Amino acid sequence: MNEISIVTAFFNINRNEWGPYSRTVDEYLGYFSIWAKMKNKLIVYVESSELAERIISVREKYGLKEFTIVNIVDDYTKIDTELYESIKAATQNQYQKQFRLLPNNPECWNYNYNYVMQLKMWCVQDAIAKEQASGMVAWVDFGFNHGGSVIDSNSDFNFLWEYNFPEKINLFSIQDIDDRPIFDIVRSMDVYIMGTIIVGVDKLWHEFWLLMRTAMISLNNCGLTDDDQTILLMAYRINPRIFQILESGWMLQIKQYGGEHLVLKTAKNNGKKKNIKKYFINTPVRGLIRKIKDTILNLRYSIRVFSTLQKTTRK
Repeated sequence: MNEISIVTAFFNINRNEWGPYSRTVDEYLGYFSIWAKMKNKLIVYVESSELAERIISVREKYGLKEFTIVNIVDDYTKIDTELYESIKAATQNQYQKQFRLLPNNPECWNYNYNYVMQLKMWCVQDAIAKEQASGMVAWVDFGFNHGGSVIDSNSDFNFLWEYNFPEKINLFSIQDIDDRPIFDIVRSMDVYIMGTIIVGVDKLWHEFWLLMRTAMISLNNCGLTDDDQTILLMAYRINPRIFQILESGWMLQIKQYGGEHLVLKTAKNNGKKKNIKKYFINTPVRGLIRKIKDTILNLRYSIRVFSTLQKTTRK
């Protein structure tokens, strides 16, 4: 079994001010402290010495300080100013926001969020370039599992994550890849490939970063923007040769591929506990509710588009 080095990052983009999407720095550190028990080598990118100290403190508490590297980035917006300005210009375009099915979602209006999501690949390839990581290297979101939303927070994360992944960039999909145009996926905000966990062999990560960068700027040049998940699909379509698509579900990648002992959160229903994966993913009732919600969303979207067209026609 191949041991996996892990790269993650936390850049403070003031998410505590995002209304219904708010999360504080302390909340994120709480999420991190649960999965940070993993015995793998961990490289973390942050923007302040204070955060670096808190992260090292968490790993030291688990006896893993010697397997931890923290890189401080003074200004994450300066990592790639061309990419940053490209995303900013597209995100501030109000036409693209109204084009989206859920225009209040962060990926529709927050350019710092969209930019930081692209930096996942930059962080991994940078850690590899610095010779801090080698072999099979994984990106894991700093807030992975949101403190126990899918995998029970009491699960035994104190283990060495190992798995024989193909020597590709391994992406995890939540639905089958098809040929839908990207503009339609951006509009509907559907997800094909999840960005929470990505695992790849070291020699491919730099190429992967360049693919992501090219894909995002291309989308921005069309007046559109999105977070990393749509861009991952675009990168795959540009050069499928370097990728392997693996089926998974939200937050399930580590459990399915090497962490089988991890326990899924349970949900109570009429006094009985049910497996969260079965209860929240596979029930006919949930499917019906999803269809009703989708119908309402599409109706509202149609009304909004009609109103926009009417205003345009009047001009």
